[in-house]
Amino acid sequence: MTFDCALAIGAILLALAFDFVNGFHDTANAVATVIYTKALRPSVAIIMSGLLNFAGAVLVGTAVAKVITKIIPQDKITMTIVVAVLVGALIWNILTWYFGLPVSSSHCLIGSLFGAGIAAGGINGVNWSELSKVVLALLISPVAGLTIGAIITWIVVTCTRSAYPGGQQPRFFRWVQVLSSASVSFTHGSNDGQKTMGIITLILATQFAQFGYRYDHVPLWVMIAAAAAMGMGTMIGGWRIIRTVGTKITKERITYAQGFGAELSTATIIYVASLLGAPISTTHTLSSAIAGSTIPSYGIGKLNFRTVQLILAAWILTLPVVALLSGTSYCLANHFTHQTIELATSWNIHL
Repeated sequence: MTFDCALAIGAILLALAFDFVNGFHDTANAVATVIYTKALRPSVAIIMSGLLNFAGAVLVGTAVAKVITKIIPQDKITMTIVVAVLVGALIWNILTWYFGLPVSSSHCLIGSLFGAGIAAGGINGVNWSELSKVVLALLISPVAGLTIGAIITWIVVTCTRSAYPGGQQPRFFRWVQVLSSASVSFTHGSNDGQKTMGIITLILATQFAQFGYRYDHVPLWVMIAAAAAMGMGTMIGGWRIIRTVGTKITKERITYAQGFGAELSTATIIYVASLLGAPISTTHTLSSAIAGSTIPSYGIGKLNFRTVQLILAAWILTLPVVALLSGTSYCLANHFTHQTIELATSWNIHL
């Protein structure tokens, strides 16, 4: 086995590790509201989320995956770049999970692709037209989540108040919220799962093209492997972030109506994005939707602005920090690769 092949296999394993971390990092996106409204027990919610993440990643096309393969020009891709991308994204994902900050795994990956691409090829190391489309989608999705979450929750709250003037919510709303939570899990898999599929497809097409792998085709085994990694990560659960999303964005207990409004708006936005091939952030969209749904439920004064500010700061920092991490990782990995090749050459070892 050559050095490049070994590096490619290592990169595939790193990509699956990123998908696994993405699963437990982003579990909160689907289950926090349904757990803290007591619509489902935590163990049931997390298992349901894991299974539906798997299903969404396998069943909803590969449009997002194909976009990921285009951010760095195909003639610039090397295994060193891919490894640097995954290392940078993994470091930030794990750090933010440790501190319970619901930042975007999508931002981690896109920022890492940008940083490693620039470090390797300068201004020509990034496909700017594709990157601009992705960044635009990442910017629009939280605004859409905030707005649509507020509108849906306002409609639901208004209707239930007139039908149930005592302030009690109808019992069936519990199961409606379970369905909306399930839809977030499914759509999260459909979008986030595809990002890792795109990275693995990039690796295969770059290093193993002789076996028929192409940039524009995601093999079935890649879809299943990425979906399984994310599903298993989801089932592990990410309680640090679940607590932040479920209890710290709003000062009041999340109601069924509020959870439903936030989840339905999030699932709708993500599903449309998945069909269009836009890799957006489930984390940003849902956190914004919860903030939006709080306003018609309790008023803007019930938002926990300290938590919102921390989340916003983490969101703003994610792109530049992971770009720096992946760029640095590329420089170190590139130096290590050259040193290894030089050492092997001096020993007459063929890599």
